[in-house]
Formats: sequence, C-alpha cells, structure tokens
Amino acid sequence: MKLLLVNPPWKLDSHSVYSATGAIYPPLGFASMAAVLASDKTVQTEVLDAWGLGLGLDRFVQELKSRRPDVIGISMYTTTVVQALAAARAAKSALPAATVVAGGPHASILPEEVIEQPCIDYVVRGEGEPVLPRLLDYLRKCGSSSEPSLSTIPGLTYRHQGRTIHNAGVGYVEDLNSLPWPARELLPMHIYRPASGAYRRLPVTSMMTTRGCPFACGFCSKAIFGNHVRYRSVANVIAEIEYLIERYGVKEIYFADDCFTMDRGRTEALCDQIRTKGLDLTWTCSTRVNLVDPPLLRRMRQAGCVSIGFGIETASVELGDLMHKRISPKDARAALGAARLEGIETRTSYILGFPGEDLESLTRTVNLALDLDSDFVIFNLAIPLPGTDLYRLAKEKHALMCDGFELYPKTDGAHVLIRLEDVPARALEEFYRKAYRRYYLRPRYVLRRLRSLRSPRDLLGNMKGLFEFLRWNRGANA
Repeated sequence: MKLLLVNPPWKLDSHSVYSATGAIYPPLGFASMAAVLASDKTVQTEVLDAWGLGLGLDRFVQELKSRRPDVIGISMYTTTVVQALAAARAAKSALPAATVVAGGPHASILPEEVIEQPCIDYVVRGEGEPVLPRLLDYLRKCGSSSEPSLSTIPGLTYRHQGRTIHNAGVGYVEDLNSLPWPARELLPMHIYRPASGAYRRLPVTSMMTTRGCPFACGFCSKAIFGNHVRYRSVANVIAEIEYLIERYGVKEIYFADDCFTMDRGRTEALCDQIRTKGLDLTWTCSTRVNLVDPPLLRRMRQAGCVSIGFGIETASVELGDLMHKRISPKDARAALGAARLEGIETRTSYILGFPGEDLESLTRTVNLALDLDSDFVIFNLAIPLPGTDLYRLAKEKHALMCDGFELYPKTDGAHVLIRLEDVPARALEEFYRKAYRRYYLRPRYVLRRLRSLRSPRDLLGNMKGLFEFLRWNRGANA
C-alpha cells in the first residue's frame, strides 16, 4: 500500500503582513506520522509538502498522478480548510480509486462538516499516531477474512449507510519518548526557513519537546494536543538535537512547544545538558511572561537561547480576564526587562478587536506594546476559531461577521471578523494597520534594528522584511 501524506497547496491572503516574509517550517506532524509507519513494511509512506514547495493545484495534481498513492492523507487547519478541500477534490478527480483521509485541527474540531464532503472518505480526530496505522490495516485487509471492524478504530469518523459515525475518541500519546523522531529525510529540508530577519544563524529547523498546554486562553484551539501536558525526556531531546546538528548541519532550532518553560526543572536540566555537551546551537522558543525570571533567563541565554516569544494580548485587565489570559502588564514588563538585560531578543503578540473592545482599550494595548518595546511585534485581529471560547462568545453576541466556509479563509489574523459595538469594522482595520506603522516605522526602532545587524545576510533579511512591510502597507491603503 502506498500512502502519501499531503500538506496541501495554499498561501496566505495578501492582506496578511506575513504573506511574503513569514517562516516556512517542516510539517512535523506528518513527519512524525511517517516515522511511526516506517516500521510497517506493508506501507510505503511519502510526504508531499505542497505548501512548502509553493506548488499550485495543477502541479499538485501532476505530483499525485506521478506518485499514484493508494491512500492520501490531507492536513486541515481552519485557515487552510477551503484550499485543502479543493486539493482533496482534485485528488479524487485525478485518482478516483484512492482513499482520502482528512486530519488536523479543523477536521478534529468539525469532523461532521469535513466528512460531509464527497471527496473525504475518513476523518482522523486528534493525534494521528494511534489511529492512522489501524485505519491502514483495515484498508489493506478490506474484503479479506481477517478484515477488522471499522467500529473498533478509536478517533475515526466515517460514513456508513447514509449515517455519520463517530467512533469513541482516542487517548493521547502519553509516552512521547516512545515515538520515533520525525522522518525529516522524507522532507525537502533545504526549502525551510525562518521569517525574514528573525534568526541568528542558518540553517534553522523546528522541533517539539512537549505536547499539550494546561492554560485556557479563550482564543486558542487545542483540538489535537489538548490540555494534558506530556514531556519528552531531556536525554531524548538532546539526542535529537545532536542528530540534527550532525545530519543537517543545523545551527539554530525553533522549539515549537506551546509553553517551553512550563516545567522549570526540566528547562534548567535541558539548558545544563546543552552546555555540558558543548553543543554549537542557538535557539528560540515561546512561553508566558509569568513563567520566567532572571535566574532562569540567564541559564537559557548561557545555553544558547537568543529569542523568546511572549503572548501579551491586551493591556486591559477586563479583556485579559475575558480571554482567561491571567497575566498583567507588570508581569510583562518584568519578563521583557529581564530578557533584555540578558541580551535575549523578545517577540510579543497582541490581539485587537476582542468582544467588548473599544477605542480606549485598543489604544492602551498599542501604547503598552510601544512601552514594552520588544524586538518584534505581532498584532492580530481577533480570530474566532471554531471550538474556542472566543468563537462561542462572538456567536452568542451575534457578533460574527461571517461564518462557515466564508469565515475560514479569513482566520489568518488580518481580517475584521467580530463586530464591535463601539468601533466600526473599517475603523478597526485602519487602527490595526496604523498600529504596525506606529511600531515599526519609529526612528528609534529602525536605529536599534540597524545597530543589531551582525552580517550582510542580516542586512538582506531585514531589508526584505522592511520592503515587504512597506509593500503590504501601500497595498492596504491603495
């Protein structure tokens, strides 16, 4: 049996400031799934990162016809589901006999919606490693005397005699050390890159050391990994880092964990092992402002940490409570100040247009961003992802400006999707763009970026970022 795991062809809307300069990282979920299946000699697994390779739908279909898989697994995020379904329809048209399986966050949140599409045969909900191998076993034995029952495969949604069947959910992979490292050898590793200017050394790759997040931020979807945090051992993580350095010459790693410093002792042990091993590595991560302090940041910097992302979201205590964020501007100032003293670059993100927002709270949030003065900033318009408290809240208030397949392509943080009582949509969009201009076009900021340049490559990366930002801003005001 030939399986093709597909990251479908899609691209960010030109309204997004990151449409031309955003990062392209390897699809680790598919690479992990492929690694799990590598031990099954009855399955030949390939990965097609159509998005990373920049393939259009026509080129994607050509790849399908050339490879002729028996089973096609397609990843679906809410932002990409419309384009992913277009790829699935094209796949069914090109290879009618192929079985098409959908997975990923959107398919897990709204399996009924996805399985209703004629181009989708099965939906895998949640983590795929415990589910897909059993589905492949069923498909391989279909019609034989040893054919297993579909009803025994947990985490599976399918159609049967005109009805949609949702099998019982599958539990999480508790022992992450039991999973093999992602099969990066099946990926075009040479194409992956960080965002323009947002790195110290190349080559860069991404890596996950945990799954799950215990916090309840109302705007966040955790359809795959859930609230239950599971950790890889420090030894397992260090071994993969050593492999990435030896096999791919990796100089920098982006740890894509939801909250890297959740377990302080583990973070300290990992930092100590990086130093003890003398690994030639710089790295970046994301965490919460109330989960770092000066001693921990010093340890992280000494182990090669060069940049940390923090979600600040709002300056409003009331909106912060509504978001279930539970941090304060005081926490943010302390964390960013301590990071700055250690020479660690900071990235902060903010949400504009949460239900209950007004012009005064919007202005306070942007002023807080200017006051904190992080090295990079991301302003997002509130994104009501299905399955989140934000989506339910906006729905209850009849504040969603669109829904369903009209909503999904706009969930990239660059569109006004929630109707505010006191701020018209057009005014909010202009405020969002002005926030970026106020932040990045400050002489003080530009001078600091120039002083931080370390090489001609740095200069080129930052110039590209500036050029694309100015192009985006001109287009927005055309």
